[in-house]
Amino acid sequence: MKGGDMKCIALRLITLFLAGSIFLNGSSAAMALSSADGHSSHPQGEPSSTFDKAEFLYWFKQCEHLQGQEALAACEQALKINPHVAAAWINHGQKLFNFRQYTKALISFENALLLKPDYSLGLANRCGILTVLGRYPEALDSCDMALIGDQQWGFSGQVLAWNNRGDTLIKLERYEEALASFQKSLAIDPNDVAAQQYRHVVLKKLNRRDHSQPQAPGFIPSQQESQIALVPY
Repeated sequence: MKGGDMKCIALRLITLFLAGSIFLNGSSAAMALSSADGHSSHPQGEPSSTFDKAEFLYWFKQCEHLQGQEALAACEQALKINPHVAAAWINHGQKLFNFRQYTKALISFENALLLKPDYSLGLANRCGILTVLGRYPEALDSCDMALIGDQQWGFSGQVLAWNNRGDTLIKLERYEEALASFQKSLAIDPNDVAAQQYRHVVLKKLNRRDHSQPQAPGFIPSQQESQIALVPY
Protein backbone atom coordinates (compact mmCIF):
# COMPACT_ATOMS: atom_id res chain seq x y z
CA MET A 1 0.00 0.00 0.00
CA LYS A 2 1.22 3.51 -0.81
CA GLY A 3 1.65 6.22 1.81
CA GLY A 4 -1.37 8.11 0.55
CA ASP A 5 -3.53 4.99 0.72
CA MET A 6 -2.45 4.34 4.31
CA LYS A 7 -3.33 7.92 5.26
CA CYS A 8 -6.79 7.54 3.70
CA ILE A 9 -7.33 4.28 5.57
CA ALA A 10 -6.27 5.84 8.85
CA LEU A 11 -8.64 8.74 8.29
CA ARG A 12 -11.47 6.32 7.49
CA LEU A 13 -10.79 4.46 10.75
CA ILE A 14 -11.05 7.71 12.69
CA THR A 15 -14.25 8.60 10.82
CA LEU A 16 -15.82 5.22 11.56
CA PHE A 17 -14.96 5.50 15.23
CA LEU A 18 -16.28 9.03 15.61
CA ALA A 19 -19.45 8.11 13.72
CA GLY A 20 -20.07 5.25 16.11
CA SER A 21 -20.21 2.62 13.36
CA ILE A 22 -17.51 0.61 15.14
CA PHE A 23 -18.95 -0.94 18.32
CA LEU A 24 -17.06 -2.29 21.50
CA ASN A 25 -13.42 -5.10 23.00
CA GLY A 26 -7.94 -9.48 22.34
CA SER A 27 -7.11 -13.11 22.32
CA SER A 28 -4.51 -13.90 24.92
CA ALA A 29 -4.60 -14.12 28.70
CA ALA A 30 -1.82 -11.52 28.86
CA MET A 31 -3.97 -9.01 27.00
CA ALA A 32 -6.94 -9.88 29.17
CA LEU A 33 -4.86 -9.30 32.30
CA SER A 34 -3.71 -5.94 30.95
CA SER A 35 -7.30 -4.89 30.30
CA ALA A 36 -8.46 -6.26 33.62
CA ASP A 37 -5.82 -4.18 35.38
CA GLY A 38 -7.32 -1.03 33.96
CA HIS A 39 -5.22 -0.47 30.83
CA SER A 40 -8.25 -0.52 28.57
CA SER A 41 -10.90 2.18 28.22
CA HIS A 42 -14.26 1.66 29.93
CA PRO A 43 -17.63 3.23 28.98
CA GLN A 44 -18.94 5.79 31.45
CA GLY A 45 -15.67 5.49 33.36
CA GLU A 46 -16.69 2.21 34.96
CA PRO A 47 -13.74 1.04 37.12
CA SER A 48 -12.11 -2.31 36.33
CA SER A 49 -11.67 -3.05 40.05
CA THR A 50 -15.37 -3.80 40.54
CA PHE A 51 -15.14 -7.39 39.25
CA ASP A 52 -13.42 -10.60 40.32
CA LYS A 53 -10.31 -10.79 38.13
CA ALA A 54 -9.54 -14.40 39.02
CA GLU A 55 -13.06 -15.51 38.11
CA PHE A 56 -12.95 -13.50 34.89
CA LEU A 57 -9.64 -15.07 33.84
CA TYR A 58 -10.94 -18.55 34.67
CA TRP A 59 -13.88 -18.15 32.29
CA PHE A 60 -11.71 -16.35 29.73
CA LYS A 61 -9.35 -19.35 29.56
CA GLN A 62 -12.31 -21.76 29.44
CA CYS A 63 -13.69 -19.80 26.51
CA GLU A 64 -10.30 -19.93 24.82
CA HIS A 65 -9.72 -23.68 25.19
CA LEU A 66 -13.14 -25.35 25.19
CA GLN A 67 -15.12 -26.25 22.08
CA GLY A 68 -18.73 -26.01 20.99
CA GLN A 69 -21.55 -24.77 23.18
CA GLU A 70 -19.44 -25.06 26.35
CA ALA A 71 -16.93 -22.62 24.92
CA LEU A 72 -19.62 -20.15 23.91
CA ALA A 73 -21.18 -20.33 27.37
CA ALA A 74 -17.78 -19.72 28.97
CA CYS A 75 -17.20 -16.68 26.74
CA GLU A 76 -20.57 -15.27 27.71
CA GLN A 77 -19.83 -15.83 31.39
CA ALA A 78 -16.54 -13.94 31.06
CA LEU A 79 -18.35 -11.06 29.37
CA LYS A 80 -20.97 -10.97 32.13
CA ILE A 81 -18.17 -10.50 34.65
CA ASN A 82 -16.39 -7.82 32.62
CA PRO A 83 -17.66 -6.68 29.21
CA HIS A 84 -14.83 -4.16 28.84
CA VAL A 85 -12.04 -6.47 27.66
CA ALA A 86 -11.36 -6.57 23.91
CA ALA A 87 -9.91 -10.10 24.03
CA ALA A 88 -13.09 -11.53 25.52
CA TRP A 89 -15.20 -10.09 22.71
CA ILE A 90 -12.78 -11.43 20.08
CA ASN A 91 -12.95 -14.97 21.46
CA HIS A 92 -16.73 -14.72 21.80
CA GLY A 93 -17.00 -13.69 18.16
CA GLN A 94 -14.75 -16.54 17.06
CA LYS A 95 -16.96 -19.08 18.83
CA LEU A 96 -20.07 -17.55 17.23
CA PHE A 97 -18.30 -17.81 13.87
CA ASN A 98 -17.89 -21.54 14.49
CA PHE A 99 -21.68 -21.78 14.92
CA ARG A 100 -22.14 -19.77 11.70
CA GLN A 101 -23.85 -17.01 13.63
CA TYR A 102 -22.11 -14.45 11.46
CA THR A 103 -24.17 -11.37 12.28
CA LYS A 104 -23.74 -11.94 16.02
CA ALA A 105 -20.02 -12.59 15.50
CA LEU A 106 -19.72 -9.28 13.67
CA ILE A 107 -21.29 -7.49 16.64
CA SER A 108 -18.74 -9.08 18.97
CA PHE A 109 -15.83 -8.02 16.78
CA GLU A 110 -17.24 -4.51 16.52
CA ASN A 111 -17.61 -4.44 20.30
CA ALA A 112 -13.89 -5.23 20.51
CA LEU A 113 -13.19 -2.31 18.19
CA LEU A 114 -15.20 0.12 20.27
CA LEU A 115 -12.75 -0.61 23.08
CA LYS A 116 -9.67 -0.72 20.82
CA PRO A 117 -10.38 1.03 17.49
CA ASP A 118 -6.94 0.26 16.03
CA TYR A 119 -6.91 -3.38 17.20
CA SER A 120 -5.35 -5.29 14.30
CA LEU A 121 -6.83 -8.69 15.20
CA GLY A 122 -10.30 -7.25 15.65
CA LEU A 123 -10.11 -5.44 12.31
CA ALA A 124 -8.85 -8.56 10.50
CA ASN A 125 -11.64 -10.64 12.05
CA ARG A 126 -14.18 -8.00 11.09
CA CYS A 127 -12.82 -8.19 7.53
CA GLY A 128 -13.36 -11.97 7.47
CA ILE A 129 -16.93 -11.74 8.75
CA LEU A 130 -17.88 -8.89 6.41
CA THR A 131 -16.60 -10.97 3.49
CA VAL A 132 -18.77 -13.91 4.56
CA LEU A 133 -21.72 -11.50 4.74
CA GLY A 134 -21.01 -10.20 1.23
CA ARG A 135 -20.05 -6.69 2.36
CA TYR A 136 -16.85 -6.67 0.33
CA PRO A 137 -15.86 -2.96 0.16
CA GLU A 138 -16.25 -2.66 3.95
CA ALA A 139 -14.31 -5.88 4.41
CA LEU A 140 -11.44 -4.61 2.30
CA ASP A 141 -11.31 -1.37 4.30
CA SER A 142 -11.22 -3.37 7.53
CA CYS A 143 -8.33 -5.58 6.38
CA ASP A 144 -6.36 -2.56 5.18
CA MET A 145 -6.93 -0.89 8.55
CA ALA A 146 -5.78 -4.05 10.33
CA LEU A 147 -2.45 -3.92 8.52
CA ILE A 148 -1.74 -0.39 9.78
CA GLY A 149 -3.29 -1.00 13.21
CA ASP A 150 -1.63 -1.77 16.55
CA GLN A 151 -0.13 -5.08 15.29
CA GLN A 152 -1.73 -7.02 18.15
CA TRP A 153 -2.68 -10.35 16.58
CA GLY A 154 -3.30 -12.72 19.52
CA PHE A 155 -2.53 -16.28 18.41
CA SER A 156 -2.60 -15.15 14.81
CA GLY A 157 -0.28 -12.92 12.82
CA GLN A 158 -0.31 -10.48 9.95
CA VAL A 159 -0.86 -13.47 7.64
CA LEU A 160 -4.49 -13.50 8.79
CA ALA A 161 -5.11 -9.99 7.47
CA TRP A 162 -3.33 -10.63 4.15
CA ASN A 163 -5.26 -13.88 3.60
CA ASN A 164 -8.61 -12.35 4.50
CA ARG A 165 -7.79 -9.36 2.30
CA GLY A 166 -6.96 -11.68 -0.59
CA ASP A 167 -10.18 -13.63 -0.08
CA THR A 168 -12.17 -10.39 -0.26
CA LEU A 169 -10.37 -9.43 -3.47
CA ILE A 170 -11.23 -12.83 -4.97
CA LYS A 171 -14.90 -12.11 -4.28
CA LEU A 172 -14.44 -8.75 -6.04
CA GLU A 173 -12.75 -10.59 -8.95
CA ARG A 174 -9.62 -8.47 -8.48
CA TYR A 175 -7.36 -11.47 -8.95
CA GLU A 176 -4.01 -9.75 -9.50
CA GLU A 177 -4.43 -7.83 -6.24
CA ALA A 178 -5.57 -10.99 -4.50
CA LEU A 179 -2.46 -12.81 -5.71
CA ALA A 180 -0.29 -9.99 -4.35
CA SER A 181 -1.96 -10.37 -0.94
CA PHE A 182 -1.28 -14.11 -0.81
CA GLN A 183 2.30 -13.51 -1.90
CA LYS A 184 2.61 -11.15 1.09
CA SER A 185 1.30 -13.93 3.34
CA LEU A 186 3.79 -16.44 1.95
CA ALA A 187 6.65 -13.97 2.34
CA ILE A 188 5.81 -13.88 6.06
CA ASP A 189 5.14 -17.62 6.40
CA PRO A 190 6.06 -19.77 3.37
CA ASN A 191 4.39 -22.77 5.03
CA ASP A 192 0.98 -21.19 5.54
CA VAL A 193 -1.37 -23.75 4.01
CA ALA A 194 -4.32 -21.36 3.56
CA ALA A 195 -2.17 -18.88 1.62
CA GLN A 196 -0.81 -21.71 -0.55
CA GLN A 197 -4.33 -22.91 -1.32
CA TYR A 198 -5.62 -19.43 -2.06
CA ARG A 199 -2.62 -18.74 -4.30
CA HIS A 200 -3.35 -21.94 -6.22
CA VAL A 201 -6.95 -20.86 -6.73
CA VAL A 202 -6.03 -17.38 -7.95
CA LEU A 203 -3.38 -18.65 -10.36
CA LYS A 204 -5.96 -21.00 -11.86
CA LYS A 205 -8.39 -18.10 -12.31
CA LEU A 206 -5.60 -16.16 -14.03
CA ASN A 207 -4.85 -19.18 -16.25
CA ARG A 208 -1.33 -19.43 -14.89
CA ARG A 209 0.59 -22.54 -13.94
CA ASP A 210 1.33 -23.03 -10.25
CA HIS A 211 4.84 -24.40 -10.02
CA SER A 212 4.71 -24.77 -6.24
CA GLN A 213 3.23 -27.72 -4.39
CA PRO A 214 0.57 -26.80 -1.78
CA GLN A 215 1.11 -28.65 1.49
CA ALA A 216 -2.49 -29.87 1.50
CA PRO A 217 -2.41 -32.53 -1.25
CA GLY A 218 -6.13 -33.23 -0.91
CA PHE A 219 -7.05 -29.67 -1.89
CA ILE A 220 -8.98 -29.67 -5.17
CA PRO A 221 -10.15 -26.33 -6.59
CA SER A 222 -13.81 -26.32 -7.61
CA GLN A 223 -16.51 -23.92 -8.65
CA GLN A 224 -16.92 -23.13 -4.95
CA GLU A 225 -13.27 -22.41 -4.20
CA SER A 226 -13.98 -18.72 -3.65
CA GLN A 227 -16.05 -19.73 -0.62
CA ILE A 228 -12.90 -20.72 1.29
CA ALA A 229 -13.03 -18.63 4.48
CA LEU A 230 -10.50 -18.29 7.23
CA VAL A 231 -11.72 -18.83 10.75
CA PRO A 232 -10.84 -15.55 12.48
CA TYR A 233 -8.60 -16.05 15.51
